[in-house]
Amino acid sequence: MQTKTIQPIHVLCFETRTSFQEIFQYVRVEARKLYQDAIRNELEITGPIYWVYEGDDGRPDTVFTLTIALPVTPPSHTIDSAYQLKQLEAFECISEELYGSWDGLVHTYGALFGEIISQKLAMSGQSREIYLNMDFENPDRNITEVQVGILK
Repeated sequence: MQTKTIQPIHVLCFETRTSFQEIFQYVRVEARKLYQDAIRNELEITGPIYWVYEGDDGRPDTVFTLTIALPVTPPSHTIDSAYQLKQLEAFECISEELYGSWDGLVHTYGALFGEIISQKLAMSGQSREIYLNMDFENPDRNITEVQVGILK
């Protein structure tokens, strides 16, 4: 586990209000569309897909804000997109990488929350998952960085 500051990141993104019961409709859909849209608009892709959760509490029916974001260089030209360009603000967090299936996310979050409690840190209400490698055929090859926001 590591405590770190993530600098602001310029992204092309999709935002919605959803719950964990409804979230699967966006898996393998919006990220693909973001990549296609970025390429069509001649945007330079600068990093992997981020899923940003704001206001979730882990319960299946709680509605929260989900942002699926693709880091890009700010364009010098006008783009024609259904998605929005924005900046993810600087982010203080405690993080850990998960190697393998996303079934392990529950354990990873549990370990991070345990560390936050033991260090007496306050959570910011935002968490992020950065999908460094996604292998839908061989989930044991996935690499996901999980970041839980903290207040400094």
